[in-house]
Order: sequence, then structure tokens, then C-alpha cells
Amino acid sequence: MTSWSQLSVGLVATVLPLVALPRTSTGQAPIDGRAVIINEPDDRSGPRLGVAYLTRGSETAKQLNKPFYPVTTLFGWQFEHPFDVGPEFPTVVSELVLLVGGLEQNVVLPSATWLIGVRQANGFEFGVGPTVTGGGTQVAVAAGVTHRFSLVNVPINVAVAPARKGVSLSLTAGFNWRRG
Repeated sequence: MTSWSQLSVGLVATVLPLVALPRTSTGQAPIDGRAVIINEPDDRSGPRLGVAYLTRGSETAKQLNKPFYPVTTLFGWQFEHPFDVGPEFPTVVSELVLLVGGLEQNVVLPSATWLIGVRQANGFEFGVGPTVTGGGTQVAVAAGVTHRFSLVNVPINVAVAPARKGVSLSLTAGFNWRRG
């Protein structure tokens, strides 16, 4: 295993438990410096970074005749627009996630994903939508939670995108400033 792949696997092992932690049902003030769940509408556009596991490698790398390890880094930006439909309903969210993977392996793997989803009052969010990559199109399913540290939001998301040839599994995190 290369040092990049070890780093990527280590990052997944470190960050994944943060997504799986139990959450309170409503937002709350910081307690002893811990993060809180944000439950009011808030545009959370901003930079994203993470790792992806491509179960069958990269079709783009194969076409370029380049070796490719199936765990790769991700860098990009998420554009988001929330639609507040009232306090008794979840916030409806439209997101465009633009990512580039494979850079550490000298391969450029761009992707664009448009997700439509909901963000519940307990901070959990879920979305589904189309993904366009160099290898074709697929449908992505994503879920996550956003933590607030003072005025900084830190989103953590996992996504699965099955394709004709394999599945892409990704874990991303990012940051943005609270606007609401």
C-alpha cells in the first residue's frame, strides 16, 4: 500500500466515526467547546476535501493507460441553496458538488453531482441526484451532518454512487462561515 493510500484509509477511519455519532434532536449552545448541530436554514456552500474508494478503479486512468490505486483524494467546492418551508418541516436543499479526484496519482478525475435533499431539525441531511464523471453518469445517494464551531460550519458527508462498472464510495468534509 502506498503512503497516499495509507493516508486516505487513515483519514476515513478517523472521520467516519464522527458521522456515525448519535445526535440530539434539536440545536443547542456549545457545551465545553464541543460542536453543536445546526438546525436553522443556512447556506453551507464552501470548499470540500475527502477520499473516495472506486471499487473497480478509474475508467479514465485505464483509458490513459495509467496505473491507479482505487483509494484517491478529493478536492472541490459545494454550492448550496436551502429552501425554508417552515419550522414544522425539514429544510429542502439543492446542492451542486464539484470535485476533482486522482491528483496525487497524476490523473484528473472531475465530477459534478446535483443533489436534492432535506435537512432535518436534528442536523441529519440526506440527498439524491445525478453525477457526471469522465466515466459516465450515475445516481448518487449522500447523507451527513454539519457541526458548528462558533461561526464556522463543518459538514461531514458520505456518498455512494453505483455505476455500470463498480461503485464509488466517498467521505468528504469542509467548512464555511455561518450566514444565518
